[in-house]
Amino acid sequence: MWSLAKSGRCKAATRASVWLMLAIAYFGAVLLHQPGVYDEGLIVCGAERVAHGQVPYRNFYTGYPPAQFYTIAAVFRAFGTTLLAERVWDTLWRMAIVGLVCVLVGKAAGRRPHPLPLICIGILTGAVGFHLYPMISGTLFGVGAIWCATRYLNGHGMRWLWFSGLVAGAGVLYRHDLLFCVCAAVTIAVSYQAIAERKGEWLRAPGVFLASVLLLVAPSVLAVWSAVPRDVLRQAFFEFPTTNAAARRLSLPASSIPALGDFYLPLAIVAVSAARLRWTPAVHRPVILLWLLSSGLTLGLATQRLDTVHAYPAILFSLVLLSWHLTEPESSHRNILSSVWRAAVLCVVILCYGIGPLVLWGSEVAEIMRVPASEVARAGPVRLEPDQQEAIQYIQRHLPAGKLLYVGTATHRLAYFNDALFYFLADRPQVTRFDMFLPGVTNVAGGQSEIARNIEEKRVEYVVLFSAPLSHEPNGSSVDSGITLLDDAIKKDYTEAAHFGRYTICRRKNSQSDRSALAGRAPR
Repeated sequence: MWSLAKSGRCKAATRASVWLMLAIAYFGAVLLHQPGVYDEGLIVCGAERVAHGQVPYRNFYTGYPPAQFYTIAAVFRAFGTTLLAERVWDTLWRMAIVGLVCVLVGKAAGRRPHPLPLICIGILTGAVGFHLYPMISGTLFGVGAIWCATRYLNGHGMRWLWFSGLVAGAGVLYRHDLLFCVCAAVTIAVSYQAIAERKGEWLRAPGVFLASVLLLVAPSVLAVWSAVPRDVLRQAFFEFPTTNAAARRLSLPASSIPALGDFYLPLAIVAVSAARLRWTPAVHRPVILLWLLSSGLTLGLATQRLDTVHAYPAILFSLVLLSWHLTEPESSHRNILSSVWRAAVLCVVILCYGIGPLVLWGSEVAEIMRVPASEVARAGPVRLEPDQQEAIQYIQRHLPAGKLLYVGTATHRLAYFNDALFYFLADRPQVTRFDMFLPGVTNVAGGQSEIARNIEEKRVEYVVLFSAPLSHEPNGSSVDSGITLLDDAIKKDYTEAAHFGRYTICRRKNSQSDRSALAGRAPR
C-alpha cells in the first residue's frame, strides 16, 4: 500500500514537472516581445516616479490604483531598472494565475475538473499580451480570494473567509473595479450558504469577510487621502471613470470569432450555469454560485470596453465553471450537456481559447525574431522598433541626464494613446504630470494649457512628437477636439531637429545648445 501511494505521488510530481516545463517554455517564448508603449509604459513610468518619491494622483495623472506602481518600483529596486526585470515578474505572475486556477478547481467541487478548459486558460494567459496591465494583475488576487472563499464554503473554517478578505483587499489596490465584483460574489455566496443552512447570526460570515477587506484597504485609502489634494482625488476616482467611459467604451460586438470568445461564449456558460443551479447538489451549490457570480459580474464589468484583455477575468471564471459542467456524469437525466453538445462546446472552446491565442502567440514569436536585440540599456534584450530606438538614442546623445523632456503626439487635437514608455527607456524625467493621454483630458483646452505652461516655465529643450495611429472607434478617442493650443505653442517655440519613422524630435529655438554653437563660431 505504501509503495502504491509513493508511486502515485511520483507520477503526480512527474506530471506537474512536465506541465511546469511546458508553461515556462510557452510563457518564456514571448518574454522579449516588443513592449506596449501605452499601458506597459504607463506602469513602468509610474513605478519610476514613485521610486523617486512622487505620489500617484498628486504628482502624475492616472486612473489606476497605486499598488502596481509600487510593486514594479520594488522589482526595479531589487533586480534593476529594465524592461526585462518587469517582464520576468509579469511572466511569473501570469503563471501563478494559471497555477492557482488549477488549485481552485482541483477538488473544490467534489470531482476532478475537465483539463481542456484549464489548458485553454494557460494558452490564453500566455498570449493575451498587455504586460503589467492591472486587469490581469488583479485577476491573481481575484482567483486567490475565490479559492479561499471556496475553502470556507466547503467547510474548512472561518479563517479561510478571513484570508479571502485579506487577499481581496490587497487586490483592490491593484484593480478596484474587478475586486469589487469579486467581493460582491463572495459576500452573496457566503450569505446564501448561511441562510440556506439556517445558520444563526448569518450576517457574521459576510461581516468577517468585509472586515478583513477593509483591514487592508482602509489604511491605504487614508494614506492617499492625507497625501493627495481633494480636487485631484475627485478627478481620479469620479471624473476619470466618466471621462474614460466616453473615451474608450465600445458597444457590444457583432457576431465574429473574437466576439464569440470575448463575450458570447462566456455569456452562454453563465446562462447555462444559472439555469441549472437549482439542480446542482445542495452541498456544492454555494461554491457554484460563487463561481457563477464571479463570471457574471466580471463579464458585466468587461462591457465597459469589450475586448480580450478586459474580458480576461470573465473568460477565466467562465472556463472554471465549464470545467465543472464537462465532468458531470452523462447519465444524469438533468444533464443538459449531452455528448453532442459537449463535443460542440469543446470545439468552440478550442477555437476561441486554444487555436486563436496560439496563432497570436506564434505571430508574437515571429515578431521577436524579426526585430534585432535592443541597444538601449533599459530595454535589455527586449525588442524595440527601430524608429523608437533611434529616437531614444538621439535624445540620450543630445539631452543631458536629468534634463526634463516632453513626449507628445503629432497632433494634440486627437488623443488615442501616446508613447508613455519613451521617458522610461530614454531615462529622462517628464516635464508634465500627464503620462496618460486621454480624450477629454489632454486634447481639451485645460490639459493642453497646463502642458504648454509646464514646457514653457521649465524651458524644456527637446520635445518628441509621436505619430500615434488614429482611432476609428465609435467613442471619444476618434473625436477631433479642434483645440490646437499646444500644437501652436510647440510650432512657435520649436524647430525640427531630427526625424525617425513615427518620431519627430524638435529643439527649442535659441536653446542653450544653439547659443553654445553660436558662441563657438563667434569671431575672437
